[in-house]
Amino acid sequence: MANKEIQQLVMQFRSIYDGEPWYGNPMQEILKDVPAEAAFWAPKKNAHSIAQLVWHMVYWRQSLIKRLAGDTAYKGSVKSEDNWSTEAKLKALGWPAIRELLHASQKQLIELLEKQTDKLLDEPYSEKATYRDLITGIIQHDLYHLGQVAYLKSISKMQKGET
Repeated sequence: MANKEIQQLVMQFRSIYDGEPWYGNPMQEILKDVPAEAAFWAPKKNAHSIAQLVWHMVYWRQSLIKRLAGDTAYKGSVKSEDNWSTEAKLKALGWPAIRELLHASQKQLIELLEKQTDKLLDEPYSEKATYRDLITGIIQHDLYHLGQVAYLKSISKMQKGET
């Protein structure tokens, strides 16, 4: 199966999630010691918490997962309630469950991508984007929000007097 480019993208997902990325700690290292109290803390009203950021990453990963699993009608939307879920809904779900959703999305992404050939990358995902655009966009999106998560984690520790 000709999937050299797909395998490169899979390696990026793995590196970011639990590998040894060049920029520092992977997602699992950053998230491993975040207690629920810190996960739901936000620095000010209407700012996002770590839990909301992780939920948001999972939401956009689902766009790719659902399409690769055969749901060709599914499209994520920035207007969806689920794009940025409320703190109340996320607290009801619980921080461990949110972390598990991230873990499940990682596993599903890897499994589904590894079944693809490089031909997928140039196929249209939407009128404006190919699957390559979507996959690389999700990697970039994960990294963008992971930086926010790491920052929120550090300032929540400072708020509590930890270093």
